[in-house]
Amino acid sequence: MRRKRYREPVFSGGFTAFLLVILLIGCGVVLYIVMSSDSGGGVASLRPPVSNESGTGDGDYEPGTSVGMGEGQDPGPGDTTDNVVAGGEPDTNSGGVEGYDYGDITGVPPTITLLTEVDNSLLPWYLKLVNRYNFLEYDFYPQLTYLGVGGGHRFDTRAYRALLNMFESARAEGLDPIVVSSFRSVSRQTYLFNRQIQRNIDAGYSEGQAFENARRVVAYPGTSEHNLGLAVDIVSNSYHGLTARQAETAEGIWLAENSWRYGFVLRYPYYQQHITNIIFEPWHFRYVGVDAAAEMFARGLVLEEFVSELLQNQ
Repeated sequence: MRRKRYREPVFSGGFTAFLLVILLIGCGVVLYIVMSSDSGGGVASLRPPVSNESGTGDGDYEPGTSVGMGEGQDPGPGDTTDNVVAGGEPDTNSGGVEGYDYGDITGVPPTITLLTEVDNSLLPWYLKLVNRYNFLEYDFYPQLTYLGVGGGHRFDTRAYRALLNMFESARAEGLDPIVVSSFRSVSRQTYLFNRQIQRNIDAGYSEGQAFENARRVVAYPGTSEHNLGLAVDIVSNSYHGLTARQAETAEGIWLAENSWRYGFVLRYPYYQQHITNIIFEPWHFRYVGVDAAAEMFARGLVLEEFVSELLQNQ
C-alpha cells in the first residue's frame, strides 16, 4: 500500500496569525474613519471634528489679568476677564427670529463670487467688512459703551444691548460665559502685531515668514474686528484656553447654536478658514444684526460671502 505523502498546510499557524493581525488593523482603520468623520447637521459644520486642536494661538486675543495664558502676555487697557454685567431693561427687538427655519447648513456650498475689496459705504454699519483686504482708517474710533462695572470692556453703543441680552439668556440656562477681549484701538493692535512678529523671529522664522505667520493669528492693524468695536471674544469660565476645545464647552456650544438670535455670528468657523484667512476661533463673535445673522447661520455663510452676495445683488 502506497503511503500518503505528508503535505504542509497551505496556511501555517504563523501565516494565519499574520493575516488575522492585518485584518484587525484594517477593521480598526475603517472604524476610526467612520467614527472620526463629521456627522453634519445643525451647527456641527461650524465646529471642527471633536478634539481637533488646530486653531490654537493668539488669534487677536489680548489676555486679561486673571486668564493665566502664559508668560509675557500683558493685559492692556480694556481687556480684562470680568464678566459682562447686564443692566437696564432688555431690548425686545434683539431677541431673535421666532420660528426661523435654520435650513441645512451642511448641504451643497453656495456658489458665490467673492469680492476681495468692498465699498463699505454701501453697507450698513453693522455689516462693515474688516479683513486683510479691507482696512479701517487709522484714526477710526467708534462710539463705545462699557459693558460692566470694573470690567473695562467696551462695545459699540448701538449693539451693546444685544450682547447683554445674549449673556442674560446664556446665564438663564445655567452657563457662565465671560468676555476676555472686546474693543481694541488700532494703535494697540499695532503693538500686538509687531510683538507677534518679533516672537516668530525669535522662534527662528525669517522676517517674511514671521510676518505671514503673524497675520494668521493676530490681525494686521486696521484689519481686526476688535478695532471695529463689533467683535467680542467669549470663553467659558471653566476653561479659558483659546484652542478648538473652546467649541466643545457648554458655553461654546450654546453660543454657536444661539448667538444668531441676538444678531451675532461665529466669525471664523473651522471649515471657512480658506475664505476668512483666519484660524478657527470658536471664541470670536461678531455683531451683524439679527436678520443677517439668521441668514448666515441658516446658509452656513461667513461675512465675506454674505457681503459679496449682498453687494452683487444691489
